[in-house]
Amino acid sequence: MIHSLALVVLLGFELSFYLLIIQTGIAEHYHSDLVALSPLFIGGVTGTLLSGYSWGKIDNPVHKIIIALSLQLALSFLYPEYNALSLLFFGISVGVMAPLSIYLFKEHQHYQLLAALAIAYTIGTYAFTSLADHREWMAVLFSLLALISAFLLHDYTVGQDDPKKASPLTSYLPLMLWILLDSNLFETLSRHKGLDIWSEMTYTIIIFHLLGLLGASLIRLSEKKQHILIALLFTASFSLSYLEWKLALAMVYPFTISYYNVIVFLTLSRETSLLTLSRLMVFIAWIASGLGLALAVSKILH
Repeated sequence: MIHSLALVVLLGFELSFYLLIIQTGIAEHYHSDLVALSPLFIGGVTGTLLSGYSWGKIDNPVHKIIIALSLQLALSFLYPEYNALSLLFFGISVGVMAPLSIYLFKEHQHYQLLAALAIAYTIGTYAFTSLADHREWMAVLFSLLALISAFLLHDYTVGQDDPKKASPLTSYLPLMLWILLDSNLFETLSRHKGLDIWSEMTYTIIIFHLLGLLGASLIRLSEKKQHILIALLFTASFSLSYLEWKLALAMVYPFTISYYNVIVFLTLSRETSLLTLSRLMVFIAWIASGLGLALAVSKILH
């Protein structure tokens, strides 16, 4: 019971940290300047790769998480002013956490996953409109809660799903596309003053995030049909953003995000090799999301 609760809190508040501090807080503070943010990206890729290798006597994933979160917590006190070096180490700490957070979960623990995502999307949506430069307390609090949860998991043993369930490499390609599209649309909407759905329809967005999580749990489809549904949801989200139908967008887009992210997590959680998972995360998380951000800044898809 304690392990289950600690897993939920760890992932829930680490994702909240990523959404409000890395994805929106730091990015907004640096005005989405890709050159200024490059040390964070380099650090993220480096940390993600490092997470998959042995750290000498420190081979337990939870112990790696404790070290990464300790670094993240220390650097959170500097928020939002970072130089290139501190931004690099900030990226490393978050990068280490990316594959390790997923590695702790296995497919049979999907209820804990849904609870963690519910925490992240509720907090992330509610606090989205807060001033980006005034989120130091969030950075510290979220990091501290995640770190305390990690200490409660110090004797946790990662379970293993049936190796036959492991996904083939080709199944990860659509995940990159969904994350790219999400990153692109999110960045575009956050820059569009006329489509500020988060401040005007906060509770609608939260409700449809939760409905998306519920839908991912209840809708049983083959992998091919899942990706077709996600493609249709993203098509609808982009179409509604072009048409500037704010209420419909505030319902469809959050549902899309929640639904596809459950599929992403469950697909990645089937990977039994932490080294393979860390390499996959470089492409699925950092490169795909970075490319989506770059396309949004350049307005190529809009």
